Amino acid sequence: MRPIVMHFGDVAISAQLNDSAAAHALFTRLPMVIPMSASSVGICGAAPLELPVDFARIHRGWTNGDVNYNPASGWLAVFFDDEENSQRYGDQFTIGHIESSLTQLRALAGSYDVVIEAGR
Repeated sequence: MRPIVMHFGDVAISAQLNDSAAAHALFTRLPMVIPMSASSVGICGAAPLELPVDFARIHRGWTNGDVNYNPASGWLAVFFDDEENSQRYGDQFTIGHIESSLTQLRALAGSYDVVIEAGR
């Protein structure tokens, strides 16, 4: 597990990246800035690099708090809601999970230049 911190303006969120090759590739490129936009279920934006994925681990849906990569579209997302209906969304590859409360993420609106850096 690799700790990271994601900064959405003044809101800092801690997460743990998993042991996947995609998570490792992302971690080795930190710090980075990704323009992301909030929606009713999460915050997502185009990844600045293509991440390697194990196609056998691609799945449908998410668990609230997941940090996912979508290899077909090339975006990163942090999901904070609607896991009960998320099975309708395919091409999900989980690279980590939020360690902080999701309440702060649910309060975000608009667009952010999200700074992602290695945690401690």
